[in-house]
Amino acid sequence: MSGVGLQRFGTRALNMKPVRLAISAAKGFSSDRCTMMGAGIAFYSAFSLAPTLLLVLAVAGWFFGEAAARGQLFSEIKNVVGSDAARAMQDIVTHAHHSAGGGFATLASIVLLIVGASATFTSLNTALDAVFDTESPPGIKGFALLLRARLMSFALVLGLGFLLVVSLVLDTAIQIAARAIFGDSPVVIIAAILQSAVTLAILTVALAALIKWLPDTRIRYGHAAIGAFIAAVLFTVGRHLFALYLSHAGTATTFGAAGSLAVLMMWLYFSSVVFLLGAEVTAAVRADRTHASDRARAGATSNR
Repeated sequence: MSGVGLQRFGTRALNMKPVRLAISAAKGFSSDRCTMMGAGIAFYSAFSLAPTLLLVLAVAGWFFGEAAARGQLFSEIKNVVGSDAARAMQDIVTHAHHSAGGGFATLASIVLLIVGASATFTSLNTALDAVFDTESPPGIKGFALLLRARLMSFALVLGLGFLLVVSLVLDTAIQIAARAIFGDSPVVIIAAILQSAVTLAILTVALAALIKWLPDTRIRYGHAAIGAFIAAVLFTVGRHLFALYLSHAGTATTFGAAGSLAVLMMWLYFSSVVFLLGAEVTAAVRADRTHASDRARAGATSNR
């Protein structure tokens, strides 16, 4: 192929919509300093992890009991971050659960639980405002948006508990159906694939809800779903790569007593960065659709 042919091919490739959106998302990811914002989100997440998980377990426990919900949650976490980090998270939640006293101490712990659980989502709100170029207005309107972010954060924590319930129900239903239909046949792998697809769908819904509702601007759910799906796929693939890395890198051993915390922070950072990349994809799709609508309106006006 000649140099002119290669140049034409490159130009056509760059003009393809998926490539154009990917380049726009990558530029936004760099210019918005998403890697730095991801580090901040990971820091807040580490310290609000215990109250967040306690609230999630409380919601899921209403339906299946605390023991079943706890077993399902930490089984999923163990598959992602390994047994050491999962055990550390379980210890954190256990100590936080037994630290509350009675009377006023219990009431105070509940308030701190809610505030702490919403801290991560508040930091996500700030990061998403940067991604979507949104500034909080001053005065009462700005305070109202701040209050909305806090209330939305608490609602999303409860939503995570509901999604855990849905995941538990679907996983159990798929496993029972697979055993009833296939027994011990190797075809049971179909159930495993279906289970992975359901998990991917639930993760996409959860991430899309975060992208849509947390920023202080209006985001269409269709736009949010595109970025959420990309983030969910990257998250799913990255989960396996992360587990493979941990099995060979020996990070927990390198950091000694703080090894579990180091692994946990690495995973939280990776998750935050992947989420922000999905948000940048949504921002790119949103900008592209807005420009297309503006061009269509301009063309309609000029034809009058």
